[in-house]
This record gives sequence, C-alpha cells and structure tokens, in this order.
Amino acid sequence: MTGCKAAPSRGRKFLAAVLVSACLVFAAGPALGETPDEQDPAQLAALLAEQNSSLARELRRIQREIAALRADLGKPGLQEILGGIGYIFGLFGTAAFVASRRRDRSPNGPQDSGGN
Repeated sequence: MTGCKAAPSRGRKFLAAVLVSACLVFAAGPALGETPDEQDPAQLAALLAEQNSSLARELRRIQREIAALRADLGKPGLQEILGGIGYIFGLFGTAAFVASRRRDRSPNGPQDSGGN
C-alpha cells in the first residue's frame, strides 16, 4: 500500500529535478561558450545581470508550473470519487447485512409484516 502512495511523490520529485536541470543547462549554455577574459568589467557585469534576469524568469516559470502540478494533484480524480462511492455502498451494505442477521436471531424470529 505504501508503494502506491510513494509513486506520485517520486514522479513529482523526478519532474522537479528535470525542470531544474533543464533550467540550469539552458540558461547557462551561452555563458559556457563565451570567454570573459577579453571583456571589460562593465560588459561582464551586464552579461551577469542579463543571465540573472533570465534565470529569475525561468525559475518563476518553473515555480508556476510546479504550483499548477500541485494544484492538479490535490484535486480528487474520477478514480478517487468512484472509490469513495464504493466505500459508502460497501459500508451501508455491511450495516444492512448485520441488521438483517440481528433481526433473524431475535427470540421472536423474523418479523413478517407482509401478511403471508
């Protein structure tokens, strides 16, 4: 039973790890190809500021996607709704069975009100 509950959590963690890795790889790509040795400090600072803003945008987008995924996972699906209805019918069926067994065991026997 715990394996069934742990699977979505592992999936979410994997998805979050993939999203963060993709953000780091794609955002850092242009910076790895450049050689900052020949640039002046002002250009280097501008490049860093641009990369920081790009990373911040990507991080905000990923945070919004993770929040949307959490919101989707928090809602019950059709399977959970049908399972809940099944539990309710099962509990009422069990209660009806127990009540009928008690009525049959009573000292007066089953009460027949049908007139037969």
